[in-house]
Amino acid sequence: MASRNAVYRRPLAIADIVSHSENIAVHNLGSALRFLDALESTIDLLSLFPEAGGLVPVRRTELEGLRAKLIVGFSNYILLYFADENIVDIVRVIRGGQDLDSISLDAK
Repeated sequence: MASRNAVYRRPLAIADIVSHSENIAVHNLGSALRFLDALESTIDLLSLFPEAGGLVPVRRTELEGLRAKLIVGFSNYILLYFADENIVDIVRVIRGGQDLDSISLDAK
């Protein structure tokens, strides 16, 4: 069995999760709860298999190694993260189509 990596959620990622779930809940509370469950399932998958997400082509050198994983069942939402042999560092949770160069990814 694969060993589980620790998961760290940056403050910006937590703010993203809250914002997305609130926006979804305005239209459908059940969907918002499913979104949160799907997000946690995706994070759980990454804790076991950190390379499950693909590498993101980036222009900024400090973002080399950034990975992206679609949230299972909510394919318009993308989890951005860094991974090493011990930790999965959740940077942001964005909606598809957002320009990575225009959003902050730096907050620890």
